Amino acid sequence: MIVEKILEAKAAGIKQYPVHSNRASNLGHPCTRYLVFERTRWQEKTLHDARVQMIFDIGNDFEDRIMRDLKEAGFTVIEQQRSFFWKEYNISGHVDAKILVGEDVYPVECKSMSPFAFDKTSTVEDMLNSKYAYMRQYPGQLTLYLLMDNKERGIFLLKNKSTGAMKEILVELDYELGEGLLKKAEAINAHVDADTIPDPIEWEDHICSECAYLHICTPDRIGREIIQIDDVELQGMIDRWYALKPSAKEHDELDKQIKDAVREKDKLLIGNYLITGKFQKRGDKEFWVTKIAKV
Repeated sequence: MIVEKILEAKAAGIKQYPVHSNRASNLGHPCTRYLVFERTRWQEKTLHDARVQMIFDIGNDFEDRIMRDLKEAGFTVIEQQRSFFWKEYNISGHVDAKILVGEDVYPVECKSMSPFAFDKTSTVEDMLNSKYAYMRQYPGQLTLYLLMDNKERGIFLLKNKSTGAMKEILVELDYELGEGLLKKAEAINAHVDADTIPDPIEWEDHICSECAYLHICTPDRIGREIIQIDDVELQGMIDRWYALKPSAKEHDELDKQIKDAVREKDKLLIGNYLITGKFQKRGDKEFWVTKIAKV
């Protein structure tokens, strides 16, 4: 019962508190309605479970590891978790740290990522164009810290949760992005003051289906025009596809992690599995192909 007791302890610590300001870490969220609910109906938010909390805890552990890595490499780390508050727009936040590089001071945000997200993220544009709402929020968060701290440049330090590998992304202050975030903050404040809520965004599965306010937002999940068909065989196929979807996703994630771990190793024996690999060409592109066989 060790694991069960750990999960119970995690669950007991998950609480929702009043939200009195617009959080810099949230303002990049694509749904203004969600952000208004954060301010006005926070007590109705669906809380995450203990297993999700453990993922959050891992992120905090990696942030601590990055800070130690910076100090061990000789960087001067200052103002860890410094709080900010922009009264005019009612925006609050706290930056992970600042580091001294030469004569310049850079605000730094540390983000741990799955191997898949880590591989796909090398620029601010990759974050802004991500299908995941939480990742779209990252550039806005750092942009607001730059504005509040009167800095022109900041740095994202990314860490692969699986391998520990790191990337850095230098971020130039984007005034257009910053202006959009400040206008969003003004709109949220106006809704809060008037006790109104904005219209929901058009349904986006990766945002709406996982939203903690879905039960009170109830957005229209389908378009106004829909064609209904009666096809028992097709419905059976879709039912089966939906039932297999969770395991297929897990399989795809494991497949990528395994193949990343054995890349450019031409012959391995791991337990009862023989893993072989080689480079192949397709047009002008060369890529590594891995095969796994049970022996």
